[in-house]
Amino acid sequence: MPSVRVPWASWYAEGATHGHLDLECPPGWDVSVHHMRGGPDIGDQGIREALEAPTGSPRLRDLARGRRTAAVLVDDLSRPTPASRLLPPVLEELEAAGIAADGVTVIAAVAAHRAMTRGDFVRKIGADAVRRLRVCNHDAYDNLDFLGHSSRGVPVFVNRDFMACEVRVALGMITPRGGFFGGGAKLLIPGACGYPTIAANHRHVHDGFREHLDEVAAMAGLQFILNPLLSEELEVVAAVAGHPADAFRRGVERARDVYRTPLPRGPVDVVVCGAFPKDTELLQAPLALVPLHGHPELLRTDSSVVIASACPEGLGWHSVLGPGTQLAGRPSARPGTIVFSPGVNRFDVAAKFGERALHCATWDDVAAEVGRRHGPGPRVAVFPAGALQYTGE
Repeated sequence: MPSVRVPWASWYAEGATHGHLDLECPPGWDVSVHHMRGGPDIGDQGIREALEAPTGSPRLRDLARGRRTAAVLVDDLSRPTPASRLLPPVLEELEAAGIAADGVTVIAAVAAHRAMTRGDFVRKIGADAVRRLRVCNHDAYDNLDFLGHSSRGVPVFVNRDFMACEVRVALGMITPRGGFFGGGAKLLIPGACGYPTIAANHRHVHDGFREHLDEVAAMAGLQFILNPLLSEELEVVAAVAGHPADAFRRGVERARDVYRTPLPRGPVDVVVCGAFPKDTELLQAPLALVPLHGHPELLRTDSSVVIASACPEGLGWHSVLGPGTQLAGRPSARPGTIVFSPGVNRFDVAAKFGERALHCATWDDVAAEVGRRHGPGPRVAVFPAGALQYTGE
């Protein structure tokens, strides 16, 4: 009986950043497992070396010299960015410039997601940082400065605490999103912007999406980023630092190699896509399908797509794109979609994916359904960490 071990439950495994789940496959299944290239962890010294040789920017300590306050954006638990490893060397750079810990504000750039709790901050930036620093949540509905309109007519509202600081830094990460890469200025917009900005950006900005993000970041005075690239086991494989646009572009060049994943010979009967490491909530689960973007040849009309997500936080929360919101639209999953998640129920699945999607709370239920649909010997392709895997050009 073939068994496939996949990473599971980012942020929520006991005593670790994540756990693993063994998917026991029935005899007769023809299973291929498709891993990203990844690489070894560069260690904390590798992160410091990225800060010492920034792209398109002076070193952070030089940018910050003579200033008294700094804002550092971090993402929330729906993203796997290991901010607890990134923040200490950033604080060292700021201290070398003369900005003490009392002058640093860490802002959770939650966009339209739920606010982070103290426990979330401990997971994200570490207990010591939570004790020593001012930490706060972005609020998309209040505490905002209006900066005017972008060249595309989008009203730009940005977190007031961020704008009040003299040095402005973002600690996101670079990941494939299916047709584009996240990272760079994306932590500012939508992460630290107001609801009108988030909604207008999602509704109206399609072509030139990245250029618009960079424009808004410049309007807000975002000066410096530190973005890692991660492996399936969440090691820091590479890191880029520096100017938000220039460092991001350099990071994407590395990302195409680090995240590159070979494809199966299509079509296959079943594709299993793990939402890890963005598997904290069901609203993020569609990111599991990133490896399928641009590859219709992998599926027949009767193929099954299994989205696997731990969802320890259940359905999740998103006030702009969540179920029932204006921009969410009517949920309608591809025919043959199975959502494997022990953390939600069928009503959650229907709210996010529509009534055509089948919810299975256990892997045994998934295996039984696959057998019913495709018989005893299906061809099955597994992408263990789909939300990180790149199958582009």
